[in-house]
Parts: sequence; structure tokens; C-alpha cells
Amino acid sequence: MTTGKKVFNFKRTLKYDSKWLDKPNFVGSFDIGEHVYFFFRETAVEYINCGKAVYSRVARVCKKDTGGKNILNQNWATYLKARINCSISGEFPFYFNEIQDVYQLPTDKTKFYATFTTSTNGLVGSAVCSFDINEIHGAFAGKFKEQASSNSAWLPVLNSKIPEPRPGTCVNDTSTLPDSVLNFIRSHPLMDKAVNHEHNNPVYYKRDLVFTKLVVDKIKIEILSQEYTVFYIGTNAGRIYKIVQYLRNGESKSKLLDIFEIAQNEAIQVMELSQKRKSLYVATDYRIKQIDLAMCNRRYDNCFRCVKDPYCGWDKDTSTCKPYEPGLLQDVGNETYDICDTSVLKKKIIVTYGQSVHLGCFVKIPEILKDQTVTWYHHSKEKGRYEIKYNPTKYIETTERGLVVISVNEADGGRYDCHLGGSLLCSYNITVDAHRCTPPNKTNDYQKIYSDWCHEFEKYKSAMKTWEKKQAQCSRQNYSNQHPNDVFARTPNV
Repeated sequence: MTTGKKVFNFKRTLKYDSKWLDKPNFVGSFDIGEHVYFFFRETAVEYINCGKAVYSRVARVCKKDTGGKNILNQNWATYLKARINCSISGEFPFYFNEIQDVYQLPTDKTKFYATFTTSTNGLVGSAVCSFDINEIHGAFAGKFKEQASSNSAWLPVLNSKIPEPRPGTCVNDTSTLPDSVLNFIRSHPLMDKAVNHEHNNPVYYKRDLVFTKLVVDKIKIEILSQEYTVFYIGTNAGRIYKIVQYLRNGESKSKLLDIFEIAQNEAIQVMELSQKRKSLYVATDYRIKQIDLAMCNRRYDNCFRCVKDPYCGWDKDTSTCKPYEPGLLQDVGNETYDICDTSVLKKKIIVTYGQSVHLGCFVKIPEILKDQTVTWYHHSKEKGRYEIKYNPTKYIETTERGLVVISVNEADGGRYDCHLGGSLLCSYNITVDAHRCTPPNKTNDYQKIYSDWCHEFEKYKSAMKTWEKKQAQCSRQNYSNQHPNDVFARTPNV
């Protein structure tokens, strides 16, 4: 009995051939069009004459690849690979050579997002880079790379040496490919051109950090005609970095929004997004956690942080952070510097001449913003607006970034604004009451001042009596607590 189905044996890369694979670590694969793409890192065969290095790769094979007829009959006949470049641009680029994870949005087959790290033997650092499928196509459509001898450098293959049809081209039956094509691809699987990342720089990079996993979400704010890409990046220390990327005037911008502590010193091993439940699922070797994508009111207690998150918006009527909807305040790109001015804490204080006053914002500054500068400004009648410079005799900064003004005088009156970066945190309007410091000019003024001093003196007298009474009670209590067997120093009887 026959089923009419044709059976194909499994195919693989060439075994024990370092040109095809050399100690690879695969991180992901994707089915796109007529190809399957593989992402991995491996020992770089093209660098072997200079030492040992690990490079990141993207490889592809055609879905209809059934191997060659005689040559490569048990192997892929369309296998090609290219280096993936994630680096900080410059005269001497800084490379993140080792890919750790790769992600593709289910709704967008044209982009890849990946985490990279440096070698563990050198400076530790990590980066996130994005890649366009057209850039990958361009690398595979470019020149091949070859090494003429074991001691020579790896150089591009001349076009005249490339057989027809072009190696790597998808055909209906790979067993019909000429031997010249199969022999060429057997010895030349590596492309000369590297796949460069988008926007000339990584989406985000940081030293002394190891990124492990990532997932990506897209948010479209129709009313603002704006699209945001949100990255959730896991680390080997059990943290998740939340980063937003967007375009402004054709230029890519990205910034760190938040850091979540999932499990201290436990590497993030798995991350998945659920659009149905609007949640992020994170797993280490010992636990799994669910995180809401829009943690607005539970995460942000002030306007200036709320408006930076593309999932959220600030309701100025209720002073709460809510999942974004039209009518709420939002400014992810920090384009409207005063968007939160109407929502910040504003107080009026009357201060007596010579008194010292403490101005505090009582806004919890998260770890991601602790490196930003908190600046206080004074708006006075004489000097206008100027930045306050701390000094021990007049202006003192508190541990919570507040301000203490020493020995207030009339020149210290006016408005005091506290800014974090470009955002207003709080504002105070100080009025200095200097009336008690001027000579009285009416009988009633003398009488009022005398009455005030009498009242203060009576308060001091009352406080003194209370203290004396409590002091006496403490003395009696201490005497009564003495044990009968206690030994006291006394003059012995003679």
C-alpha cells in the first residue's frame, strides 16, 4: 500500500567542518517566506589566524532544500551564514560579539531584536540591537568570503569565480544543482558583508551588566500618530530593564523607563508576552512571575514619571496614573517640558524673619533617575530666576534632595522650584514676615508684643515645671528599684 507521499531523509550541516559551524550556541530560528533563519554564536573561523574570538551569526536555508544528488546529498545545499554586527559606532567601534537571545514580533516579520554581550574574558557589557530583514537579504546577496590558504587572510571572492545559478538561491529541486554550485557552497558558506544593525547604534547598552533574554511589544497611540517599541530585557542578576524606543524627526531615540526586581541573583531564563492577558511572564530556575504591562497606578505616584510610560497617562483631575486613553496627559518623548506643572505640589509658606525653613518634595525618586541632577531655582524680585548653589551658611541639600534655607531674610522671599532633569517636581512660595523685626510705632503694637512675650514666658514656665516634676518621679523610681542586697559604700564601725 502506498500513501503517495514522498519521504525525505533529514538534512544537516557538514559534520566536523569549522567553515560551516564551529562550537555553535543557537539562540533562535524563524520561518520567513521561502527560508528558515537561524541565529547563533560560534568561534569565528575568519579570525582564527589572529587568535580566538566568538562572533554572532545569522544563517539561512531554503525550505525546499533536499540536499544535492551526489555532493552534499546528506547535507544542506543552500546553507549560507553571515556575521551579525552589534556595536557602538566610532572611529574604533566597540563590539558586542556574543548574541544571547533573539525576538521577532508575531505581527512584524521584517524586524529582529537581539541581546548581545561582550566576551566574559574582558570588559563586561551588554547591548540590544535591532535588525531589518532587508539588511539580512543584502548580506546574503553580496560577496562571499574565502581563505586561499591556511596562512592567508580572508578576502571577498571575485564575481568571476561564482558559479550559476548563484549559490544559496532557492530552486524547486536542489538535487538538480550543478556540482560546481554544490562544491562552491561546500567551501564558501560564509558571506563577506556583515549584517549591520539599525540606526547606527544599539537601542540600549550598559557596562557591568549581562543581558540574557528579551521580548518586545509595540504600542500605537492613534490620536498622537505615534508608535513606540517597548523592550523588556532580562539579566543574569534577576532584573528586568524596561526600555522605550521611538522616532523623532527620523532619528531613533530610546531611554530606560524602569527596572523590575524579579529574583535577586537568579538569571532570567525565559520571558514570554501574552497580549490576551496584557502580561509579561518571567521565569528563573526557581520561580515564575507575572507582570502587568500597564502597571500605571501601582508603579507611578507622580505625573512626571507616569507621562513617560507609553502604556500610561496622567489624570490631572484625580491626580492618578491610569492606562492611557484620549484625554490623559502623556509625553514619552519629553517634548512638553511643563506638561506636569499643573499637577505638581505647590505650597505657600509664611516664614518669620531669621527662621530656617525646610523645603521638601516628598517624591520618591526611583533608581533609574538617581543619577539625574536635582536642581533648585529661586524666583526673587531682585535677582529674577537663578539656580541655587549649595553652601553650609545659607543653602543646604538634604539626603532626600530637599532644600534648607538658613536664617531667612526679606531677600529670600519668592518662589522656589525643584527640577529633576527638565521636570518640575514641586514648588514653594515663601513669604517672609518681617513685622516683628521692626520697631513698634503704636501703643497697641507695644501691648500686643508684650502680651505675646508674656504668653511665651508662661509656656516656658509650664514646661519647666513639667520637667521638674518628671525628674523627681524618675529619681524616686530609681531609688525604689534598688535591691535590698545591694552593697553601698559606707564607713565601717570601729
